[in-house]
Amino acid sequence: MFLGVVVFRFFMSPEKLRKKIWNHFGLTLFLVLVFTLVWEYGLKGILKPATLSLFHTPDGESPVFDTGVHVGIVFLAMVFSIFSLIRQVQETSKKTVTELGKTERRYKSIVESTNDLIFQLDDHGIVIFANPAVRLLGYEDGEVVGQFIGDLLFMDNKDEVLPRIMTKRVGHRATYHLPIQLRTSPDSVISSEIPAMEFVVDACGLWDEADEHVQTRGADKSFIGTLCIARPVIKPEDLIPLEEAEEAEAI
Repeated sequence: MFLGVVVFRFFMSPEKLRKKIWNHFGLTLFLVLVFTLVWEYGLKGILKPATLSLFHTPDGESPVFDTGVHVGIVFLAMVFSIFSLIRQVQETSKKTVTELGKTERRYKSIVESTNDLIFQLDDHGIVIFANPAVRLLGYEDGEVVGQFIGDLLFMDNKDEVLPRIMTKRVGHRATYHLPIQLRTSPDSVISSEIPAMEFVVDACGLWDEADEHVQTRGADKSFIGTLCIARPVIKPEDLIPLEEAEEAEAI
């Protein structure tokens, strides 16, 4: 669905739409000119007398016939230009889908390989997506999906923190560098020694519209949920000295 929206916005962006319309209009005018010249200096002398003789018009003049010819020329030019426009759209669509596929695979690789915890909440604070980094907390892939984000917090002031995590705000008004503690999985072997881990979370609202439209007061908008990125807090004592790291690599 997300890719569908991206493709739709790509094709229907005002700039690209105006360019396609002008190209279509220019091609139509060019074809009208070409077909008119072909008629006036080629086919007219052959087809017009024969056609008018069928309607018993001996003087060789018929305003209705001339009007019909010019209307037919315009119609024929529009048909040819529309076929050209459809072919361009199909080629652009194929290229765009290919590029979107590459971009999706690249971002998917980043999301799955990072140690940052990336998760998406619905408008009620329920986790609907979490990347494999949840393994840091002892959870299996997909295990936190369906859980309320408040149940994953290991904090006394969770009631104060929750509104900032489940924020609807975007841009500079979103949540940045919020320290939180996330509960480790009670079924994991680390939970007895490490009941929670510290993170710094950034959170922003997700909307059907662009951020500029969302920030417009009184604008119609539809809230989807919240995107959160939680980075593990690394304490100085957790860092391995450079000498020890080099010795470990040499072994």
